[in-house]
Amino acid sequence: MRVLYMSHRYHTNQNTIMKGWVENKHEICFLSQYAGKIEDYTYVKPIVVGYSAFFRFIYYIYVHILFRKDPAAMDMRLKYGFPPILKLRKLIKDFKPDIAILRERSIYTICMNAICRSLKIPTILYNLSPVWDKPKKMDLAHKIVWKLTPKYRMTPVKLTGVDFDGLVEDTNGYFAPFLMEPRVSPENKTYFKDDRINIFCIGKYQQRKNHFLMVQAVEELLDKYNLHLAIAGEVSNDFHEEYYASLEKYIMEHHLQDKVTLLKNLGKEQVFAQYEQADVYVVPSTAEPASITVIEAMAFSIPSISGSDNGTASYIDEGVNGYVFKDNDKEDLKKKLEMIVCDKDNIPLMGKKGYESVLANFQFKNYYDVVEEIKKKLL
Repeated sequence: MRVLYMSHRYHTNQNTIMKGWVENKHEICFLSQYAGKIEDYTYVKPIVVGYSAFFRFIYYIYVHILFRKDPAAMDMRLKYGFPPILKLRKLIKDFKPDIAILRERSIYTICMNAICRSLKIPTILYNLSPVWDKPKKMDLAHKIVWKLTPKYRMTPVKLTGVDFDGLVEDTNGYFAPFLMEPRVSPENKTYFKDDRINIFCIGKYQQRKNHFLMVQAVEELLDKYNLHLAIAGEVSNDFHEEYYASLEKYIMEHHLQDKVTLLKNLGKEQVFAQYEQADVYVVPSTAEPASITVIEAMAFSIPSISGSDNGTASYIDEGVNGYVFKDNDKEDLKKKLEMIVCDKDNIPLMGKKGYESVLANFQFKNYYDVVEEIKKKLL
């Protein structure tokens, strides 16, 4: 099968999917709108298509003049970025895909979906909106967007958090989980490096990642347990630098230098080295669409803890391979963290269950079967 992908950028969480396609002898073409600072092209190197000249002009004014002090200003391209139509059409026509998988409902996706329709190429939408969610908005604007984008969609998010109350199922939405390669099996995992419980979390140095909440929760447990927290994150702009400096200042003022380590801009192998040293992994973020690190940690035989405002919180089997804490609730985070660290003997057992979950639920076949099911409907 010839599979065409389009996304705003090539994210690291695509790697295992691309590996699955390549190892099963399928042909892949990945189109991206722009290139991120840290990307891994081990299996597929994306073609950066970019934006039309007119949009680049508008984007420069918006980001560098009108909203130059807004850290989220750059994100306007994700919804409103307009592609170079002729270049995009030629790339699609030359590749001749059997199916195209398009990321998010956006101007870019609307344009690409129109091109694919004209070339009689079936399309699937891929986004992070849950299969089970609050009722859809039914105003005219939303109906138009749904009409102009692919009818069927796949998502790695079954629901945000773990509570189905008040949610309805999208009958055109299909759950296609994130994929994860098993990394360190339970029998090969070494726990409690330096005779302490090592906690790890990853997230860009920005407010919604809740690093302060994480540090404070650990800080309040230090009088009872020998803990160490390592935080890894991206620092790629002035806003990240400012946040990183404030976090570093807090750690110094509270004399936590021996208990909290801040790491920045780590490569893939450096991140893996941190997982290998860790005993517990935490996603403290709020407004987290879907963090793949929940199962990335499990692949290293580490139990995971996640906030409830995370699209992959449901990947955790509570009390078995981790816990979910209430969004933005430091006391509940501390409680769930203590439920793991209070019994060191239980950590390897939970890590083993997490590893087994990765093998059973997050392999290429789990994803491929969903693509095939949607493709049959489209054809």
